[in-house]
Amino acid sequence: MAASPPWRRRRLVAAGLAIALVSAGVGGGVGALVADNNGGQTIVTSAGLHNTVDSSGGTSPAAANTVSAAAQKILPSVVTISEESSSESGTGSGTIIRSDGHILTNNHVVSGAANGGSLTVTLQDGRTFDAQVVGTDPSSDLAMIKINATGLTAATFGNSDTLNIGELVVAVGSPLGLNGTVTSGIVSAVHRPVRTGDSTVRDQQNTVLDAIQTDASINPGNSGGPLVNSRGEIIGVNSAIATVGGGSPFGGGQQSGNIGVGFAIPGNYAESVATQLISTGSARHPYLGVSASTAEENTRSTASSGNGAQIRSMVPGGPAERAGLRTGDVITKVGNRAVNDVDSLIAAVRSHAIGDEVEVTYTRDGQSGTVKARLAQQPPAS
Repeated sequence: MAASPPWRRRRLVAAGLAIALVSAGVGGGVGALVADNNGGQTIVTSAGLHNTVDSSGGTSPAAANTVSAAAQKILPSVVTISEESSSESGTGSGTIIRSDGHILTNNHVVSGAANGGSLTVTLQDGRTFDAQVVGTDPSSDLAMIKINATGLTAATFGNSDTLNIGELVVAVGSPLGLNGTVTSGIVSAVHRPVRTGDSTVRDQQNTVLDAIQTDASINPGNSGGPLVNSRGEIIGVNSAIATVGGGSPFGGGQQSGNIGVGFAIPGNYAESVATQLISTGSARHPYLGVSASTAEENTRSTASSGNGAQIRSMVPGGPAERAGLRTGDVITKVGNRAVNDVDSLIAAVRSHAIGDEVEVTYTRDGQSGTVKARLAQQPPAS
């Protein structure tokens, strides 16, 4: 990594793919270089910083008109966020969700402001405002900031639970500092577990996204910007991309771009967290009360190898223990969601609400069983 500027390095892993967040640091960006399963190199970079309109692949006139209509609807609500601190600077995106100046973005876009940094928001009409952090939620990589303005055009949320694979989506933001950039693509997958984390920060909390995957072009600077449906409604918050290249993204101010594999936080989940951040400055999340490892990664396990999350320990009196689960059990399903590894377990639990009763399928000594667990509120990180 280059000595200056001190970019934050982030790493994600989803289904064997390395990924990174997408906020852009000055002169380069955030990224990680890892080996993929084929021995090649996958560079994962964070989406953070231009005015262009790009439609992925060939599009029919009807589709182009739909993209244009969606863009015109959402553009007045999309902002560019510039962060300055003593150690770093960067650019990301955000969406006005209330006319009084509340703006939803990624936590990693504004995290430096929590340590004495400053935030500047630029609207589509060119006006700039200082911004204050209202609340942050590192575990979901979401944050709420506010500017002193009224009468702004607020975006509306769509229903991300009704998304279909292949459905048209539009991404808007400030890739590489180019504000108001519009790109389009489709929903490539839903419920994709994606892990983020900063490998250079000791004990930093990792984030697991229950992500929407899209091939809409997302690049450094797009972080925190909206992914919208054909009606211009928010159905996701752009957060991460996977890129492939042969060189380090840190050297010479170079950063690889999008290869058609981007990830967004689902809009329904983001809206729930946003409401909590505005009300209390923090967000609550459900948990099962277990510490687990991917079953096939635990070489000392007596369980049969294969997919699943094996319980290593449980919170005394927590949801899992009360439901009758035991240490060593391999969880294979939560509700109607298959659990293939630890990340998919976290994502499945996070898709529910505190107090929900969920059916948990597990294997124990080669036998399959089910229990019902009532999810509790996750305690604050110690």
